[in-house]
Amino acid sequence: MPSTETLLKYHQHQGHTYDCAPYTVATVINAVRDQALVEGAAVAREMNRPRLRWWGPLPLPVVRRIPNSATFPWGIADELGRNNIPCRWRFGAMEADLHQALLEDRIALPIVGGWIPLWAHVKILAAFHPNHGFGFVDAAHPKAEIVWQNESAFKRSWRNFGNLLVETM
Repeated sequence: MPSTETLLKYHQHQGHTYDCAPYTVATVINAVRDQALVEGAAVAREMNRPRLRWWGPLPLPVVRRIPNSATFPWGIADELGRNNIPCRWRFGAMEADLHQALLEDRIALPIVGGWIPLWAHVKILAAFHPNHGFGFVDAAHPKAEIVWQNESAFKRSWRNFGNLLVETM
């Protein structure tokens, strides 16, 4: 998987949109390929449309996001998979899973948020430091640099959505 430097090289800022997931997906795709192949805005338009997936003989529509709004975790996994990046999503991940992903050079995309007001956000885990907490490549941040979040604040906002995690395999 790509290094932190490569993730930062392909960082894309989402601007004033609700498109953190499409811009994060674009960053991951470009970093994995080490080429500027996709733009976040184009990924957002693509993910706005449901996609058919086959389940045996049956076609099933996969609604990946509410158009121009929230993206579902299976939508992130579907778009990465469509770009030949094997991944999964799950509730109930543990902090140890994040550290393991860093050790194994896998991409971890924790989904954080709050209930009042309702909001959610996904970002790329890039580092951990005992004094700084968790470091992210974050589409909401305008600069291509590690954004640090202290451990307790991160854990609280991650726990709000059931420790939801999208991760490469």
